[in-house]
Amino acid sequence: MKKFLLFIFFFGIFLGFTNTVKAQSSREPSQTSQKTDDGILVAYPNPTKDILVVKAKDASLKVRNVSFYSILGTQVLSYNVNMNSAEINLDRLRPGKYLMKYTLSDNTQKIKQIIKL
Repeated sequence: MKKFLLFIFFFGIFLGFTNTVKAQSSREPSQTSQKTDDGILVAYPNPTKDILVVKAKDASLKVRNVSFYSILGTQVLSYNVNMNSAEINLDRLRPGKYLMKYTLSDNTQKIKQIIKL
């Protein structure tokens, strides 16, 4: 009986150790690029270095205008797009957090946070 309990004890420790190792090895880097998706517009990669792709999810809608604001509320960049999707060059922006305001062809306006690396 003691051998059986000892076997269960060591087997349990072994399983606990292997699960811990798997959890640590499956960790991904924290700076993976992500898509910012609000159900209407997709913007990726976010965070970005220079190029940000914006695309309306509904093929019948066009992105009219995209403006970028500093956290203080000052407009720092603006683009007239007038297409369903576009690549926006952000190389003139300094690294930091920005608010992106977009307007679609149906006059929908929303704001998203974009991080420039």
